[in-house]
Amino acid sequence: MIQRSGLLMLTIAFTMLCLPASAAAQSTCSNFGTISIDGGSYIYQNNEWNSGLEQCATVNGLGFSLTTANFNSGTNGAPATYPSIFRGCHWGNCTTSNPFPIEENNIASASTSVTISQPSGYNDDAAYDIWFNQTSTTSGQPNGTEIMIWINHEGSPQPFGSKTATATIGGTSWDVWTGRQSSWNIVSYVRQTPVTSVTNLNLLPFFSDAVSRGSLQPSWWLIDVEYGFEIWTGGQGLGVSGYSVSAAAGGGGGGTQCAAVPSEPSGVRGTAASSSVINVSWTADTAPANCTIRSYKVFRSTSSGFSPSASNQIASGVTGTSYSDSGLAPATIYYYAVEAVDAFGTSPASATASAQTAAAGGGSGTACHVVYQITNQWPGGFGASIAINNTGSTALNNWTLTWTFANGQTVTQLWNGNTTQSGATVKVTNMSYNGSIPAGGSYTGVGFNGTWNNTINAIPTSFAVNGTTCH
Repeated sequence: MIQRSGLLMLTIAFTMLCLPASAAAQSTCSNFGTISIDGGSYIYQNNEWNSGLEQCATVNGLGFSLTTANFNSGTNGAPATYPSIFRGCHWGNCTTSNPFPIEENNIASASTSVTISQPSGYNDDAAYDIWFNQTSTTSGQPNGTEIMIWINHEGSPQPFGSKTATATIGGTSWDVWTGRQSSWNIVSYVRQTPVTSVTNLNLLPFFSDAVSRGSLQPSWWLIDVEYGFEIWTGGQGLGVSGYSVSAAAGGGGGGTQCAAVPSEPSGVRGTAASSSVINVSWTADTAPANCTIRSYKVFRSTSSGFSPSASNQIASGVTGTSYSDSGLAPATIYYYAVEAVDAFGTSPASATASAQTAAAGGGSGTACHVVYQITNQWPGGFGASIAINNTGSTALNNWTLTWTFANGQTVTQLWNGNTTQSGATVKVTNMSYNGSIPAGGSYTGVGFNGTWNNTINAIPTSFAVNGTTCH
């Protein structure tokens, strides 16, 4: 959490170094030095607000690296600094190309990409810092909500406030921390499986989740999206590249904002993948005029006549059209319903669908379990992560993972594995550094970007490792 002093931020004179997009790299060592990037579309800020030690950064393209940084702040307090790139308005310092402000209930789209370099041995987090204000502009401390999204961190620091929940957003599990500073709310999302890059990360499900928790009001204004490192100790060598932020309003104001909830989702179905996993999928919902489907909620019960409620909700912020429900009891019938969310609110629940898990011990000799999660989805494309769990008594060596897509999906880029695809069948083999999964262990590093048909993106129902069907 960035515990800035509003008075301090108001009285600091920013140093602006104008840098055309094609110019050579430039540097700053000033505590609050800034550098204009891409003709002013983005601004780098040293933002060393809680330390007097020297911090120097070099900016090149849509990124930066810290060339001097050796902080020594205690990890039980505020960080020393937050060097970052932003788009929007930070304490009255605004980028020239700026899609903000946008009222939360009128944001049609908001997405971002970034890649980081994060040496080990420090105490820091690599995080988005996203600011909402109760009015459309401010020259000082925003008085609405600060949303932080930690995609990675090193050492022992934790977000401000207290951990209050775990949420599944975009097919990924996040720890949720909430708190209240003197004049603004804070909600932080910490990725349970850290990554060093995100591509077209959809921010809308995070905003919707913050609204559902009462941390963010739909009438407040998005004014600024920042990305950088909160640093407690060390820092030299931390870097960002390929940073981008895009956003658009739903109807352009003037009475054309989203003003209706979606219709109930259709085509919900459940498919048992094992004795403990059911894959749920549905048809992409159609948004009302001036609206965009932001995400879906998934509900589960063992009763056929259940009513969706907070007590039986198992996922929110799902941006794809499928969800893998794991940890279930064998030989048990489960019932599912889905709701769609837009800027105006939540749809009625879908009709229920059911599926029964396999009996315990099915698939004799099974020694693996695969968890496939859609982490992000956009028109024509999606991202997914795969965890291979070795449930057997011996190591899985030189593993080969296979599955078959059901809806014409293709893998376009895969990491931490070698891949081939023939028709709908995908084959992934290990790299030299991840070829052994110990008994009882798991490997969670496989992920990929792919294409889909914009209608159905169902999770594959069957996986095999080294020729053995996984359950």
